[in-house]
Formats: sequence, C-alpha cells, structure tokens
Amino acid sequence: MLTRFGLYALCGLLPLGAACGHKPATERPRDLRALLLAFDDNRASAALTFPSLTYETLVRFEPPPGKHRPWRLWLQAQAPGTVTVELYKNTLFEAPGESFDKFTREIVAAEVSGGKDGRWVVEDLQDLDTIDEPVWIGVRKVAGSPALWTSSVVSGQCFLRDRDTSKGLAILPVKRTPMIRLELAPADLPRTPFPGSAAPSSSESPSP
Repeated sequence: MLTRFGLYALCGLLPLGAACGHKPATERPRDLRALLLAFDDNRASAALTFPSLTYETLVRFEPPPGKHRPWRLWLQAQAPGTVTVELYKNTLFEAPGESFDKFTREIVAAEVSGGKDGRWVVEDLQDLDTIDEPVWIGVRKVAGSPALWTSSVVSGQCFLRDRDTSKGLAILPVKRTPMIRLELAPADLPRTPFPGSAAPSSSESPSP
C-alpha cells in the first residue's frame, strides 16, 4: 500500500542557550511540508541484484492530485557498485515512456546499508520541473555488483525489464518491492540555492 508521510520541520525545540546569538544564514522557510512516496514497509529482507547491464528494475509512483516538485530520491543499497537511475513519464498504456532525467551514481561502501541502520543513498532532484502525473523510476547497473534492498510487500507497482529488445522481455511484475522512495515538495517551494549563491528572497517566485 502506498504510504505518504507528511514531514514537518519542528520549530522552537532547541535549548534556549543554543538559540541565543544565532541569526539564520538565510531567510529560507522552516515550516516545510513534503510527501514521501513509498511502497515498502521499512523491513529490508532480501537483495535485488542486476544480472546484466540491460536489466532494469522499475517502480511506478503516482503523486496525489495537484502539482509537486520532485525533491529527493531515496535508495537503500545492499552492495556497492555504480548504477544509472532514470526517471520516465507515464504513457497512456501505463508504462514507462519518455525519459526526463537520468544520472549515474557510484554507491561506495560507506553508503551501503545493513538493512536496519536507516542508511539511505539520497539524490537531489529539486532542479526538475513540477509533476502532476505518475512517474517511473528505473535503476540499472553500470559497473561492479551493486544491489538494492527489497521488502516482502507486494505492491503491484514494481516491475523489471530487459532494455535489450532482442531478448524479447517485456515489462514483468515482481512480487518484492525495492527500497526506492520518491520525495516530493510543494510546487511553490523555492529551490535551495547552491553554496555561495544568494538565497532568493521570500518575494521572489521559484524558478520554473
């Protein structure tokens, strides 16, 4: 079952002494909101490996109604290696369609999780345009022997395919759920400025 966790910044909980004499570096908002879309039950129990460079695991995420800004992608790694992650638009046939973002990430030993330590590989997505339709997240290996943790949840939203069309392997549903999560922010939340750049004022509109 798809879970959506509203994440709220907790204000005013620091000891009084810690709060004195400090001025925020920027005027960015602190009362934040987010949606964390996930199908797993937070109980990693088996590894998802990649038998070939063309094997791709896919998860379909459907945001709630309205526009949302992709914010972060969360992956829980079971073994190190290099992966390519690709984001696809949804087609009329409920399949991955046009790619709208792709990046390659080397997962190093320090980013590998034991499955119970809360360690995640996180990728910043906030420079992407807003979305209001389902998106597909695809992960495939590039080098080494990377692996992701999975949970035993049967979501109906997880699939695999071989990108080598000569093998004739169409998209197939899988029972286990990869530990992949998509974090969304409100469409009007300003992007975080790069280090050394000026933060946008509260009166400025977020970049398109």
